[in-house]
Amino acid sequence: MALIELHLHTSESSPCGRVPAKKGMTMYREAGYDGVVVTDHFSRDVHGRKDGRRWEQVVEKFLEGYKKAKREGEKLGLKVYLGMELRFPHDENDFLVYGLDEGYILAHPWLYERELYQVYREMNQAGIEIFQAHPFRGSCSPADPKCLSGVEILNGNPRHNSHNDMARAWAKEQALTGICGSDFHQAEDLAGAGICVPVLPESEKELAQVLKAGAFTFRM
Repeated sequence: MALIELHLHTSESSPCGRVPAKKGMTMYREAGYDGVVVTDHFSRDVHGRKDGRRWEQVVEKFLEGYKKAKREGEKLGLKVYLGMELRFPHDENDFLVYGLDEGYILAHPWLYERELYQVYREMNQAGIEIFQAHPFRGSCSPADPKCLSGVEILNGNPRHNSHNDMARAWAKEQALTGICGSDFHQAEDLAGAGICVPVLPESEKELAQVLKAGAFTFRM
């Protein structure tokens, strides 16, 4: 079985991240993980409004942590996948996105300035899956389930009460696939949760298919 982290932030691309990508990958490899999805924050709060800036520059900054993590992962024998934690302007809900690549982000300027229902429709057609992260934490609230592939029902971050029990109940009520992740920001968050799969997915698209199908077990 292969062990994968689905929710990790780097200090290069997430302001709340406290661990550089290279160190984070070493920590996860030593903890026995076979794969990591880098889900750095992607939002107006982090990357700003349009304001005359080039989208390519925004994307470059967002990808900085992922690219460093990927290079280090290749040295360590750790599979690194691109993901994101996406937030739209009108509330504080966060969405974990799996199955996208650099080309998709570049081809959809100011993605985070749009609305969930618009982005979900386009991503769904492209084989990209959206899972709501920690829907009952703080000022977050459940999004429209018709615009979700699933929901994070176990968030392992020790500094937040994500009300995982409420997330599990809501996912069951809405017949949504549940996923789990450590929500890694700093060293104490290491290996808080993960998924086990029989075979390590070869690509972001394959990982998204595994998640959509619920073809995994939890590791806590």
